[in-house]
Amino acid sequence: MTEGEELRGGMNVVRRYGDTVRRPASAASPVIHRLLRHVRAQGFDGAPEPLGLDADGDEVLTFLHGQVHQALPSELRTPELLDSAATLLRRFHDASATFETGPGDRWWLPARSPAEVICHGDAAPYNCVVREGTVVGLIDFDAAHPGPRVWDVAYAVYRFAPLHAPDNPDSYGSPAEQGRRAARFCHTYGVPADAALLDIVADRLRALIDFMRAQAKRGDKAFQSHIDGGHADLYEADIRYLAANRDLLLRAFDEE
Repeated sequence: MTEGEELRGGMNVVRRYGDTVRRPASAASPVIHRLLRHVRAQGFDGAPEPLGLDADGDEVLTFLHGQVHQALPSELRTPELLDSAATLLRRFHDASATFETGPGDRWWLPARSPAEVICHGDAAPYNCVVREGTVVGLIDFDAAHPGPRVWDVAYAVYRFAPLHAPDNPDSYGSPAEQGRRAARFCHTYGVPADAALLDIVADRLRALIDFMRAQAKRGDKAFQSHIDGGHADLYEADIRYLAANRDLLLRAFDEE
């Protein structure tokens, strides 16, 4: 096979070949492929279609056409994009609610209670496909796992509002602006924007830090590289930022 175009793949090397992408398979690939087939059968068209494995054992999925951004550029920090991201996540959750899990399913991240839906696990700009200023697709379902809706919403809000400290390179906006954007995302999705949400954002970041450190301790070089690059430090700083600006954020929630 000819060399494909390398795409941004997060923890993996992902290559595009025409209208398909190939990426390393994992122990979670079978259940994730079942999940993707299920949500597509429910009418959710914002996810790749799994096409099986190639001769090298890599996953083959359809390519979703559009742009993917590590963080939102200024021209995409619009209410319309925020609404489309929240709406797409809600549609995915609704489609996943009837997915039947089994005892042999090997999720990368542990299931969380209550298992209302299948969480994407990493719903962020870098895993969203954008066309004409609208989020139209979700990619990279490696971190998918059963859990409560708000667990997934909290992380998406953290990334899209964004609820980042000023020193985070992906941060923008004042606490008030961030709070209003967070509230808009929640209201569009259909969950409350309140103190409990901020607590879940912080809990979600702590869980991420713990997971990164546990994987690095087991010898995972990619996670060790992220820790060495300061990712865990950024998350810890953002947790402190949420605590320091809690009142400002809560007041902004009430304004939206």
